[in-house]
Amino acid sequence: MNKIKSLKKEILQLLVLFSISVIIIVGILTIWKLYNSKIEIIKHNQNLVLKQVGTEVEQLLQEIEDISLYISENYSYNYLVLKNIVETNKSVSSILILDKNGIIEDFYAISNLNIYKGFDYSNKNYFKKIKDYKKYYWSNVFLSSVDEEPTISYSFKMEDKIGVIMIKLTELSNFIQRFKNTDDSHMLRIFDETGIMILNPDAKQFVLQRFNASSLSVFIDLINKEKPFTQAIFTGFTKKGKQLGAYVKVKKTGWSILVRQSHDDILKSLTSIIISIVLVVLFFSIIAIFLSIKISKKIFKAFDNMQSITSQIANGHYNVKVDQLHYEELNNLLESFNKMQVEIDKREDNLEKSLNSFKGLFNSTMESIVLSKDGIIIDINNVSMKLFQASSKKDFINKPMFDFIDENYHNIVKSNLIKNTEPYEVELVKLNGKRFQALVQGKILEFEGEDIRLTAVIDITELKQKDQLLFQQSKMASMGEMIGNIAHQWRQPLNTISTCASGIKFEKEFGVLDNDRVADTMDIIVENTQFLSKTIDDFRNFFKSDKKTEKFVTKIVIKRALKLLDASLKNYEIELFENYLEEELFYEGLANEFIQVFVNIINNSKDAFVANNVENRVIYIDERIESKNYILEIKDNAGGIPNNIIDKVFEPYFTTKHKAQGTGIGLYMSHQIIVDHMHGNITAKNISVNYDNTHYSGACFKISLPLNSKT
Repeated sequence: MNKIKSLKKEILQLLVLFSISVIIIVGILTIWKLYNSKIEIIKHNQNLVLKQVGTEVEQLLQEIEDISLYISENYSYNYLVLKNIVETNKSVSSILILDKNGIIEDFYAISNLNIYKGFDYSNKNYFKKIKDYKKYYWSNVFLSSVDEEPTISYSFKMEDKIGVIMIKLTELSNFIQRFKNTDDSHMLRIFDETGIMILNPDAKQFVLQRFNASSLSVFIDLINKEKPFTQAIFTGFTKKGKQLGAYVKVKKTGWSILVRQSHDDILKSLTSIIISIVLVVLFFSIIAIFLSIKISKKIFKAFDNMQSITSQIANGHYNVKVDQLHYEELNNLLESFNKMQVEIDKREDNLEKSLNSFKGLFNSTMESIVLSKDGIIIDINNVSMKLFQASSKKDFINKPMFDFIDENYHNIVKSNLIKNTEPYEVELVKLNGKRFQALVQGKILEFEGEDIRLTAVIDITELKQKDQLLFQQSKMASMGEMIGNIAHQWRQPLNTISTCASGIKFEKEFGVLDNDRVADTMDIIVENTQFLSKTIDDFRNFFKSDKKTEKFVTKIVIKRALKLLDASLKNYEIELFENYLEEELFYEGLANEFIQVFVNIINNSKDAFVANNVENRVIYIDERIESKNYILEIKDNAGGIPNNIIDKVFEPYFTTKHKAQGTGIGLYMSHQIIVDHMHGNITAKNISVNYDNTHYSGACFKISLPLNSKT
């Protein structure tokens, strides 16, 4: 079960949580925006530095290329050309002229430690790269053999010679040292295309050591990963901690110019501002909590007043005085409560009147009414007390319903207790133990949030007795019909017996009687007496009152009935057309009652032929299977049933015959047998019959019996 929460606590928590959340979110967004602004400024500054340094490097390279062009055009073993260039250009430390085999042919250097004409430099990259296939070549950084300083060389072809300019990076180094970060460290680093450091104002030893950074974070996370002028965070190698930087590539040489700043210093520069923002957030959070508590107390006070008022109304004090509250919305709600008080008074009066009306209706119905919950009786009306011969409701209330139901009907009642039902029959038990037949119907009603079952009970003992009487009357009427049929069946055999006896007597008197004649005549008399005896057995079986169900073949039972009616049908000149199922259909039911229904319908047709004076008389008997139902249709051409009474032919004591001909219960009992005893259906309608090329009006009786569990 869920724990019930306090509304006051919930509202206070929501107010505080909402206020603090808003303040914290605003503070975080402010810090984030401040950080982004700082980063954007740094990015802008770094990109400007990269562009400026990149331009300076391009100018240096272009200057060297211009010098190479000048030498190519003006050098012709003129030592002074080399001297003037070296002494007038601060970026050039020395110039070498190599012949086609890489031997120093001429040179000039500001300071010469160990270089002379005739030295073989054919193994140097700046010679090998030009000799084979290139017109010019920018070398990576290397330690010059001229002055033992880290140097960059530029090689170029001069007809059959090769010129080599040794570049002094002092001017470029001095230029990049101008750019410093807030921590007084230099912003710039330059690497050649292999990752060897060319310039690093903060750690010149890395340049002297020709330090290779290609496998470090600066290349992995920035230069090899991001596009130029794109800032990224990487791990520093000369400065510990994270660095924020960008780079640009020099197209001619493949150098990488790096600009960087300590990311930790960036964060430190924001620390004081962040602390200020946190303190402001904390201050406003305290104010928010204070205001939330104050506002919630004011709201809770109004809610407490509201709760007190509603509790008094709920306890039935509808005249409680309602004072004005602090909030307009709550006052509107209280005004609604005032209106509700008036309405509740009215509705209580109406409910009390309705309850009294219900009690009056409950005790004034003709039916017995039983109210129950989960099979336990909670109330009954006065008719129920009289029906069950009880002196007090205490004999029923809080007792199981099954105490008053015959055990044989417990299962069917259990299955019907959980649903609304149509009327069905059960056998009930009175307080004195006497049993009686009843028709019951149940409905499930909702009362005060619970399902209550209302059961209506009608004593049908007298109706059952009347049905039995009607059935007996129907039997008597059928017996009358059968006696007439017996007369028709016996007439011919009795005439034959009488003729045989008179013939023997006549021949005896005239003395012409012989033994053969006596024997033949006796055989005829015995045969006819056996026929009479068989007829008696057939009619006796018809009148058996056995109610046990049995499996019977429908075609055989119909033919047995027709055999009983054979003489009567021939006497009234009625022709039969029979159409039976090809395969024998076994049906489980009351065979004799089924015969009685069939005989009643045939007799009605016979009487209609006589009453309507029909000359050509025909009856069609047709059986078939339709939608898992056995269908038997009996049609005639006897003129049909008047349309104004066709809906009444199955009512008890309704007849169109003369009173001397019938009682009006034959078709009623047929309906009872088919519908109630055999759970089928029987209908009547008028039809048109074509017989011997002539159209006749007639009646069609259709019997439908379910086959799902009967075959």
